[in-house]
Amino acid sequence: MARLIGRLRPLGWVLAMVAARPAGAAELLDLSLEQLSSLEVVSVSRKAQRLADTPAAVTVLTAEDIRRSGARSIPEVLRLVPGVQVARIGAGRWAVSVRGLNSRFASRLLVQIDGRSVYSPLFSGVIWEFQNLMLEDVARIEVVRGPGASLWGANAVNGVINIVTRRASETPEALVRLSVDQSGRPEAAVRQGFRWGESASGRVFALSVNRAPFEDARGHSLGDEQTGWRAGFRLDSAQRNQWRVSGEAFRQRSPETVDLPAPGALDATFDYEGAFLSGERRGHWLGGEATLRGYVDYVKMIFDPIASATVSTGDLDFQHRVNAGKRHEWIWGAGVRYQHVDTDSRSNIISFAPDVTQLKTFSAFVQDEIALVPRRWRLSLGARFEARNASVPEWQPSARLLWTPTDRDSVWVHGSRAVRTPSIGERYANLVYGTRTLPFPPVVVTIVGQRNPDLKAEHLRAVELGYRRQWDIGSTEAVVFRHRYDNLIGSDLGPLAFPNQYIVRDNGSAAVVEGLELSADARVSDRMRLLAALTLMRTDYDRTGRPVHDEADAQRASRNADHWFTLQARFDLPARREMDVTVRHSGALKAPGAERVGSYTVVDLRYSHPWNRYFEWELTVDDLFDDHHTEFNSDQFPSPYAYQGRRCVLTGRWRF
Repeated sequence: MARLIGRLRPLGWVLAMVAARPAGAAELLDLSLEQLSSLEVVSVSRKAQRLADTPAAVTVLTAEDIRRSGARSIPEVLRLVPGVQVARIGAGRWAVSVRGLNSRFASRLLVQIDGRSVYSPLFSGVIWEFQNLMLEDVARIEVVRGPGASLWGANAVNGVINIVTRRASETPEALVRLSVDQSGRPEAAVRQGFRWGESASGRVFALSVNRAPFEDARGHSLGDEQTGWRAGFRLDSAQRNQWRVSGEAFRQRSPETVDLPAPGALDATFDYEGAFLSGERRGHWLGGEATLRGYVDYVKMIFDPIASATVSTGDLDFQHRVNAGKRHEWIWGAGVRYQHVDTDSRSNIISFAPDVTQLKTFSAFVQDEIALVPRRWRLSLGARFEARNASVPEWQPSARLLWTPTDRDSVWVHGSRAVRTPSIGERYANLVYGTRTLPFPPVVVTIVGQRNPDLKAEHLRAVELGYRRQWDIGSTEAVVFRHRYDNLIGSDLGPLAFPNQYIVRDNGSAAVVEGLELSADARVSDRMRLLAALTLMRTDYDRTGRPVHDEADAQRASRNADHWFTLQARFDLPARREMDVTVRHSGALKAPGAERVGSYTVVDLRYSHPWNRYFEWELTVDDLFDDHHTEFNSDQFPSPYAYQGRRCVLTGRWRF
């Protein structure tokens, strides 16, 4: 702690001097308190509602929050949210979780971009490597902590992240962004807005990705640099929210060293390419508001020289919202989704049976929001039915009770049930883990993780109690939660069929995750704003009495820190200059399996200077004091620990 204080002392003097400057008329922060308190959220109830009226633990990251985070990717932005654990595995590789059970590919977390799920059935998670968005075009990111399955379906287990991009009419100008990091790697992005007669407006964009590799513990490059491109368009009706059409295409190369006990370290090249076309239509129907949304999505993944897979998705979703009497508001809807997954093994490390899988999903939901006492007590009851061709039908109910004793205070309690469906890999893939010499007879066997097509869905029962307060200078939120998981997929010692020793996957694990989330947002002065988020969490797996099973569960538990916090100070300087300082701390990941990830504290700095009304430049420095720390070791495609030191990025933006 003394070492940390010593490092932060010079920074504290700088911040104090900046904060002590007299306020100027032009340096007011962009959002007023009234605007902050009336922020709208759509992810909790599938309708726009004020954040203050939301009976859920939810954080809204505005375009201003995203811009001032200095982030170049979505996971970096999410570090500002309590309850969200963000750990960097390497260049472009992330482990992101909400309320624990952290792993690569964000398992048990539903991530949507303009209503399009980016949840991959291959890993039952999100592949962050190729989710490189034009962050200037993101309007807001809504993060709902806790289950949202009664409205959004299976896999919205621990949370929902809803990324909403700006309407095309909000980006009419041209934008050119050029950036270069400390190693001289350039990136570029261009966007052009336009009007399409009197009926629509649109924009087109293209960007490049060129991120530097990380290092190993000895300072040698891991060769995991990220390169690629993304281009797309969006069209919106001139009448607000009447219809929208958007589409994108991308290609991404993400090499990494896969560290397997047998055959050993492999220099693998992960290539991703894909495209999607998405549309939405809104209108009035049967006295209410109806929304029809659909998309087709194609992603091809080549894990050379291990395997390849292609996932094609078609999705159609309908919802209708109508008032039923003076105190009831109903939201109901239905959806269908078809996914075709084609896998191909390119080595003896992994094999699939069958190679082709078709997933067909039908779902229907209903929610009744009841005003028990107008403006004071509100009850939301909902449930979702979901049937798949690959599993038994599941019910996912939810109940939320909101009490607003004053216009500034909100108290809520929430209980719900959610399910996570097993991934294609867990059900249908055999994977070589390594080799082992048996004690008697002394022979070498190959350890193989065995496919299990009979795996069932994982279940969660969650309860949550929260309190939100709006102050004159900001807001605070406190949430306690308890998640009880059953049917968790674990692994145990299986049959010996020489020369293979099988490790079988089963639904034999269970765990409890409990925690406390605190957040605060305070405007200290006209030119200084503080944001803080603290999470305390405990993860405890049930003991089964089977040594291999319990050891595997202990390794999963060890990938979760028991506390972490973020503190960000934003300063508006004269002449519209800005300086933002972020301090991030995470507790250690405990042994076994992650014994080399100690606790760490890093400081990030951002400074921006508008040259004139058309051009601004920005300097961001990650890990200002160059701690050369590591944050996570991948649990899927294991790789050497990656270390990051100080990283500087200089960015220029032209708008005209």
